[in-house]
Amino acid sequence: MDQILLTYILPVYNTERYVLRALQSIVDQKLEPAQYEVLVVDDGSTDSSRSLVESFSQDHPQVKLLSQPNAGVSAARNLAIDNARGRYLMFVDSDDYLNGDVMPALLRRAVDNDLDVLSFNYCCKDTRGNDLPHTRDDNYATTGVITGPEFLSTHSMTPYVWRFLLRRDYLLRNSWRFDPSLIVCEDGSLIAKFLLNAPRMAHDDCVVYCYVKRDDSAMHNPDPDHLRRRIFSQVDAAASIDATARDYEKATGLKAPASVDGLRNVYLYFSMTKALVCGMVSEVVERIRQAGLYPFPCVGPESDYHGMKWKIIHIPMMFPGLWKILSKVYRMIK
Repeated sequence: MDQILLTYILPVYNTERYVLRALQSIVDQKLEPAQYEVLVVDDGSTDSSRSLVESFSQDHPQVKLLSQPNAGVSAARNLAIDNARGRYLMFVDSDDYLNGDVMPALLRRAVDNDLDVLSFNYCCKDTRGNDLPHTRDDNYATTGVITGPEFLSTHSMTPYVWRFLLRRDYLLRNSWRFDPSLIVCEDGSLIAKFLLNAPRMAHDDCVVYCYVKRDDSAMHNPDPDHLRRRIFSQVDAAASIDATARDYEKATGLKAPASVDGLRNVYLYFSMTKALVCGMVSEVVERIRQAGLYPFPCVGPESDYHGMKWKIIHIPMMFPGLWKILSKVYRMIK
């Protein structure tokens, strides 16, 4: 392997505490420097993240810094895709990091099997590096080369884009990009596209990625306007996944795997749950109606969010007036 085979894409926004760990885990993978590049996109950071990356890149010329005014992770990733040269792309969040020396074998498998998509397993860590239990039981056994729909027929649709190696020209020839209007759940919207259409995919049971759970991440921002945008983004991502599934069915005459609708419904459940907590029930239900997704079915076994708890929750969700009353009661208690 003597060409640029892999582009790591690393968006950065105010992660000065973590970004060097992410970069170090990448360069420690023992790929030859000529075989890979790291495109770091500074998304308008106001801390020392940019200067830290600039300093790191002086000793690692394969690390290249791109910049944009703050526009969000989707726009940052799209900028990197447009500038990437690697045969494959891998997305890494700047507060996470890679495990051990795993990438040479993983990349070799993708190249040797001419894969469009290669997925892999991950672990969860706290900010001190301690192991955390998975909230989703979705570490899988190794597969042979299959299609994306075949994979989805027996696996849940993971909502994390950092869990895949993607052939760059597979994205380019389909003009697929992240939707900049989505501030959360942007991964699921794109993943539905490339998994439902992948001719050649495989899964490797190697634990490649370390996902770090932070209490101070953007996902926990309590600002009311940010919360509203997050909830609407969840609904819009669900609508995008639904449209992708219906397009697949029209094109193939086949029913989309249940796991696709499963992730769509999980996004809708999360938006309805957040609507109850913050008192936005009417607004969110109207948004879901406008998307043509209300009423939506109960989450089933195709998702890791199912069982009696979700069946019970589903009942009042289907009665907006009752859900609104429960919202008032919840906020009074809180």
